[in-house]
Amino acid sequence: MKISVCIPCYQQVEYLSEAIESVLAQTLKPHEIIVVNDGSPDDTRYVAMEYPTVRYIEQVNKGLASARNTGIMNMTGDYLLPLDADDIMKDNCIQRITDTIAENPDADVISPSFKNFGKDNSQIILMENPQLDDFRPIGGVPMNRVAYFSAIKKEVLLEVGGYSPKMTWGWEDYHLWLNLLSKGKKIVTIPEVLVLYRVKEKSMIHEANTHATELWAQINKDFTL
Repeated sequence: MKISVCIPCYQQVEYLSEAIESVLAQTLKPHEIIVVNDGSPDDTRYVAMEYPTVRYIEQVNKGLASARNTGIMNMTGDYLLPLDADDIMKDNCIQRITDTIAENPDADVISPSFKNFGKDNSQIILMENPQLDDFRPIGGVPMNRVAYFSAIKKEVLLEVGGYSPKMTWGWEDYHLWLNLLSKGKKIVTIPEVLVLYRVKEKSMIHEANTHATELWAQINKDFTL
C-alpha cells in the first residue's frame, strides 16, 4: 500500500522543515513526499530542496484546492495523505493508517484523530465512521466530522475530480467529503491522535470563515443538504 504525502505551502516556510521532518521520521516511510509551492513569495523552494528525497513542484498561486490537486496529478501512490506545511505527523501516523487500510479494504478515506497545539491544546477524537447525514450543517454551521489530513484513495479522488477549485476561500475538504459521501464512498476513522494541528491567530480556516456566505452558496449549488 503506497501512501503519498502532499505538503502544499504558501507563506508557511517557517514551519515547512518541521512538517517535512515529521514525515521523514515515520516508523513506516511514505511512498513519496511531494511539496507543492503555491506561488509563495519566500524561501519555500530552498527549504524544500534541502531534502533530497522530497519531490518539489512549483506553480503560480491558485489556492489550496489547486495545490492539492497538483499533488494528486503528480502522485504515484495509491493514497493521498495531505499535510499542511504548519502541521506535524506523529511518528506512527502512516503505520496506523496503513494498518487501518488493511483492516478496512472497502474504506475510501481513513481519518485519524488529532491534537491542537499553539493557541489551543484540545484533543479531538473523531466519531466512529461518520455518514453523510453527520456532515449536514446545523444552524448554518458546517459539520466537518473529519480533518483534512485523511488518507484518500487516488482512484476516488480522480473519480470526483479532486478538490473543487470553486472553493476559493477554503472549506475545500468539507466540500470533498460531501462529494465523496454523496457518491456512496466510505470514511473510516481512527480514535487515536496521530497528527498535531497548529492553531494560530491568523489561519486559513479563520480567513475561510469570513467568506462563509460565498462558500455556503457554492456548497448549496453543488449539493442538496
